[in-house]
Amino acid sequence: MAATTVALTTLGTALAFAETPQYCDHEVCLKDGTRFGAPADAFPAQSQHGAVSATQLVNDCAQAQMNTLSDVSCGFYPYQDPQTVGYGQWTALTSDYANCSGGNDANNVNWASSTTYTTTNSVQVSASLKVGIDKLIETTISTSYSYTWGTAQGTTQQFSAFVPQGYKAHLQHRYQQQQVAGVMWINYGKTGDKPGQGYGHHYYAITDFTSTSPVKKDDGLVDDEVSLSPLTAVTPDECSA
Repeated sequence: MAATTVALTTLGTALAFAETPQYCDHEVCLKDGTRFGAPADAFPAQSQHGAVSATQLVNDCAQAQMNTLSDVSCGFYPYQDPQTVGYGQWTALTSDYANCSGGNDANNVNWASSTTYTTTNSVQVSASLKVGIDKLIETTISTSYSYTWGTAQGTTQQFSAFVPQGYKAHLQHRYQQQQVAGVMWINYGKTGDKPGQGYGHHYYAITDFTSTSPVKKDDGLVDDEVSLSPLTAVTPDECSA
């Protein structure tokens, strides 16, 4: 399907903006049977007449959720319940520590804190606008399913490790994740070629839109793990200072 929609310009403005699209088997549809939706990579990199970029669609939806953009509405239809996907990939928690001087009798990498884990989305926007998308997803999940969604603190409060002389390493962490996929739709009241308008169409939908969240326990925390990264031999230059 090219960009997003089929023959949507034949719909009148009043009718189009007044109707909320319904979920139709991984797409969305209107009462007249028109179906639309495409994955994010099918949208143009830049908005142009006839199609809005996926990033702008998500930006505009976020602003509508934050009540900073008028004449725009949007929603999210999950395909199914959120799915627990286990621990995510290891990511660096600290910078590398290079043991150039010895001291092989005690832990030399120490960390005492807690980490805040946030949601991530398959179409990324700025942090200030991500708040609006997070609000939409969290509201949808809490309304439709008995799942909690959103930011959570990790359970690990402290960790110590030993890096032997002649090696370097850093602390890394990962956390329990859950994921939901669905179709995000947006309805523009105006079809002009400007930000916040539909560039020729009222309706668009991004299929396979994915959001990932920490798995919150009853206490609101998320199980996480901290470990030492694989050891790497230091170079002479790293120990010459």
